Amino acid sequence: MKILILGHTGFLGKNVHKHLKSSESNQLACISSADLDLTSQDSHKYLRNYLDSQDIVVFCSGVKKQLGDNFDSFNKNSLIVDNFLKGIVHKQPKKIIFFSSAAVYGEDIAYIEKIDEETSVQPRTYYGKSKFTSENLLTKVCINNDIKLIKVRPPLIYGKDDLSRGYGPTGFTYKAMNNEEIVLWGDGSEYREFVYIDDVGKSIARLINSEYEGVLNLVSGCSYTFNDILDCLKNTLGRDIKIEFRERSKKKVNHHYSNQLFKEVIPSVKFTNLEEGLKKLTSQIRKSNEKK
Repeated sequence: MKILILGHTGFLGKNVHKHLKSSESNQLACISSADLDLTSQDSHKYLRNYLDSQDIVVFCSGVKKQLGDNFDSFNKNSLIVDNFLKGIVHKQPKKIIFFSSAAVYGEDIAYIEKIDEETSVQPRTYYGKSKFTSENLLTKVCINNDIKLIKVRPPLIYGKDDLSRGYGPTGFTYKAMNNEEIVLWGDGSEYREFVYIDDVGKSIARLINSEYEGVLNLVSGCSYTFNDILDCLKNTLGRDIKIEFRERSKKKVNHHYSNQLFKEVIPSVKFTNLEEGLKKLTSQIRKSNEKK
């Protein structure tokens, strides 16, 4: 099967590439931003050279929220998708797996017991709006051209190669291992779902052969508090962690997800729990530091 990965050198794309190349039946082609800047005006003309008879495109390209949640990032993410769609006008894949985000659901969803694929979309950030706009652009073109489309919506993903090291498991782990102070907004009791990066790669490898089309939340259905992250790190590192508590600027919101559809579509994927994921992350960071 011929598969094109857009953004194969990024945090998501690198892991997806690792899992897809493990199958001898997959013939992979890859494009990074260094190969082709999809925000440039004429990029779609050159993209066609990579789209020769590709069965599937795994769309990992995009500007991360942690690198700036502003109109510029919204514009770039929308432009990347727009240029991609112009590029596939004459050479269309059979299936597109697009990495969207759970950010499309918005922050003000405390009234929902469990978020699922039918939950109304109310993005509040530029990042969330860009992902939902991209979903709509892709959906229209795919329907008109009979292309299968899977819109994958993961929550916060963590792992060693997450260079943004934002508020959550990856950022907390690096700070704790460097004995730096971790800023905790509020009392740390709000719930979020965190997905370990290897679980993302495994899931996409299974989706390649799936007949499913539509929205799919890439979630385990198990949420944790930010205090849970700190407790796991204390146990893993065997010492206390420096924490600075700051007053929350926004109201407390808990996020819980249903993974019922995910289990039906990809029943073979077993998720890494937070404690196990943080143990793997700290081990990987130690090994990386030893090589320096």
